[in-house]
Amino acid sequence: MVLVLLSMVGKESVDAWENFHGALPIQMTFENVSSEPCTFALLRDAYKRQGYFPRGGKWLMREDVPYFQPQICKFRYPRVSNSFMTKCISKANVSYVLTMGDSTGGMYSDALRRTLTIKSKRFISEEQKEDGFLPDKDYFTREMPDEVAQYVTTKFRFCKGCASKLHRAKFYIENSLNFLNIEHIAQTMILDDSLQLTFPSYKGAAKVMDKVWAITTQELILRYYLKDKHPDVFLIFLPFVHAKGNIRLSRLPMEIKYFKGLVEEYLPNTTKLFYITSYGEFEKERKSSEWYKHLFEGMLARDKIDKMNRILYDVLEDDLLKRDGRYFGFFDLIDISEDRGNWSTDSVHMEVVWYESIMSMFWETYCNSVLLNMF
Repeated sequence: MVLVLLSMVGKESVDAWENFHGALPIQMTFENVSSEPCTFALLRDAYKRQGYFPRGGKWLMREDVPYFQPQICKFRYPRVSNSFMTKCISKANVSYVLTMGDSTGGMYSDALRRTLTIKSKRFISEEQKEDGFLPDKDYFTREMPDEVAQYVTTKFRFCKGCASKLHRAKFYIENSLNFLNIEHIAQTMILDDSLQLTFPSYKGAAKVMDKVWAITTQELILRYYLKDKHPDVFLIFLPFVHAKGNIRLSRLPMEIKYFKGLVEEYLPNTTKLFYITSYGEFEKERKSSEWYKHLFEGMLARDKIDKMNRILYDVLEDDLLKRDGRYFGFFDLIDISEDRGNWSTDSVHMEVVWYESIMSMFWETYCNSVLLNMF
């Protein structure tokens, strides 16, 4: 049965939305679905009603492209168009997009880069990256003052696929040259010491430490590496895949609050912060029998990650509900991933189609919010 639903947005908003998207679609193929464009203002209202990141929706197929259609709002594209994104980025004056997370966070960042660059010959780009179990000291110290860089040391990180990477692109919109940096910074734990400051043992060390100081990798990066290049858009994928085996639920709120405090201290209010939940793991796809149905605090991985997402919401809720604030959430990816086990490659990572689908949802929501001024 096809339900015809009327858009709940005002006529001016609909007209503006159609100027970017084309005619507003008002038909859906399953029940109880809103035809209102997805925006972060709409998501905020959902948080107020539901007390959590929105759930509910269905995976659909259009022109052989799978995409997720939530119940609370409408996505226009199975994959957000390159032209729509570049216009939106230009309108919002976005020149630096930063993601932080583990290897799955890096795959989201790659999906964003592909959407922007591969589909458009107008892009000219270059890439710089680090890789391996040890962070690349040179990758980070190139942006730090010498008085800090000389004390930076690295430590083994338990993540084979974690890598920081910077993608610089320039593109034209109506003969106007635009620049965009897309960077992913690897994060194996919410707080870790894989990149740290190590001081020599001599009498003057105390004086040095008074001027140069960072307790965690995250503080070192936020305080020194990002000191002179603040992101406009910061997508935060807290590495719950790694943290589930190392952090008890009772300790998690403290770690999230500490990380949150670092971000607030070192990044300006102009940086919009987007906390993205973790999706679930799939026991049937585990490559090692040792980890099959392994319990974490008495829970399967998926169940503990779900609880970690809920703790994340509880810590952020007051900030997420503030209008004109800098904090934003998204959908509950545990819910969206529930029937996508066939996309799992090793129980933890997913096929590329998952990351492209979620990034398309995010960027259409972001661009709708820019266009309609509905953050």
